[in-house]
Amino acid sequence: MLKTIDGFQILRKVAESDTAEIYHVARLVDRGRGNEYACKALRREYAANRVERAHLQREYRICSALHHPNLIHVHELQLSAARPFLLMDIVHGPSLRQRLDQGRPPLAPALAWLAQAADGLGYLHEAGYVHRDVKPQNTVIGDGGEVKVIDFALAVRQDDSLGKHLLRRIAERRRPGTWSYMSPEQIRNKRLTGLADIYGLGVTLFEVAAGRLPYSAESPQELLEQHLYAPVPSVRTVAPDVPAEVDDLVRAMMAKDPLDRPTGMQYVSARLRSIVAAEGAGPSGSGGLRHG
Repeated sequence: MLKTIDGFQILRKVAESDTAEIYHVARLVDRGRGNEYACKALRREYAANRVERAHLQREYRICSALHHPNLIHVHELQLSAARPFLLMDIVHGPSLRQRLDQGRPPLAPALAWLAQAADGLGYLHEAGYVHRDVKPQNTVIGDGGEVKVIDFALAVRQDDSLGKHLLRRIAERRRPGTWSYMSPEQIRNKRLTGLADIYGLGVTLFEVAAGRLPYSAESPQELLEQHLYAPVPSVRTVAPDVPAEVDDLVRAMMAKDPLDRPTGMQYVSARLRSIVAAEGAGPSGSGGLRHG
């Protein structure tokens, strides 16, 4: 029996979360018939949920207006469907989370992937937004090595004034994000800029290089306190084969004070690429940047 969702054939399920499922779909009717997309549909029990519907609207508003090769583009929003959904670019390839679950990837291509993610996030920041949920799950790697940052459900305008910061705090009344990658200013619900995303990408860089997260704890509160107060661990104590330049960049990106971090994603991207070039390794993973 043909499985469909509002005029689209479901080819396969790509991913899922507590509130939504992502499918690889093909358009069945009207203009563009046969075109393939990724479809992010709310689970039935969340179809009328105001918060989740607002997340879809936010993601559509941001991603339909931004055009960058390293950011997912959203084509359509259907709130009137039985299961409200977004229609997005389809990326044929795994998430960075799936790659990490198979073990540490060769470091050279991993640094190249993160450089692409930094390029996309830098464009996002220039447009005035902060992602707020940078992590391996939200970094998708195409079969050809191209990278797209996905899931802008938590993205917001940067707090470029105290007034905007206070309005956001009143509207949200919580701290959106993923605990293992959350910057100190997110935890404290302080003013947010793109520097918060630099911290999240720094945690991701640590995980890619070391094969594990920088902090672990038995309770969420203890984990958040480590992000707030614990020194940034050295990547090289876990993985001595990692170049010192990677360790230095991780420490800078994960600085507790956002003003001590690199000033922009453009710098992060350039540093990642220069590390690969300095070690004589291209994006194919040849040369010196290999995990033993």
